[in-house]
Amino acid sequence: MTQIKDRDLVVPGQLLGKDSELINDMNCFIENGNVYSAVDGMARLEGRNLKVVPSSGAYMPKDDDVVIGVIIEALSNKWLVDINSPYICPMSTDEVGKDAGRRDPTAFYNIGDIITAKIMDVNEVYNCKLIKPWKMDNGLIIDVDPKRVPRVVGKKKSMLNMIREKTGSRVIVGQNGKIWIKDGNVDLAVRTIKRIEREAQTQGLTDQISNLLDGDPSLV
Repeated sequence: MTQIKDRDLVVPGQLLGKDSELINDMNCFIENGNVYSAVDGMARLEGRNLKVVPSSGAYMPKDDDVVIGVIIEALSNKWLVDINSPYICPMSTDEVGKDAGRRDPTAFYNIGDIITAKIMDVNEVYNCKLIKPWKMDNGLIIDVDPKRVPRVVGKKKSMLNMIREKTGSRVIVGQNGKIWIKDGNVDLAVRTIKRIEREAQTQGLTDQISNLLDGDPSLV
């Protein structure tokens, strides 16, 4: 018998149900025919499919993720990029042109530059590479817990689009927990995102944030 409901908060070692009744997908383990949570987080149950979304944790690279990173070293044929992960990610000079490797790489990207790019070719030890970079000039970068990024974005980008509309800001969210904000009411956008991060496990959060922004934005 299933011991939890969808969106229940769970802790490591908590009994979630019987292995024979559940298809566990993520952050669960099986012992003596029972399924237990391996992390602190929120249980998501769809039919028999169960996963636990962690409350917090480091970003782990995944293919096709769009991330925001910082150039930390420029080499002859590549850049090394901090992607807010235990793993430094390289980006080949080929990504800015076939002849770029013959030129000084700092002519394209220098140490400290902020870029957005796509993760590709992640292997079993999380080696990966970056493709399709775009330099992000000016703007503000803030950090949120990477595990809270889905709440900042919302279903079908509902939360993100609302933040953009109601603050007039340009907002780009990296799957690695770095968020770039420019123009409009940047302060309001930052306060809204940080509130979403704090209250990520609150049900009906999109409507609550919308009502606050429509009523008294100073309350966000």
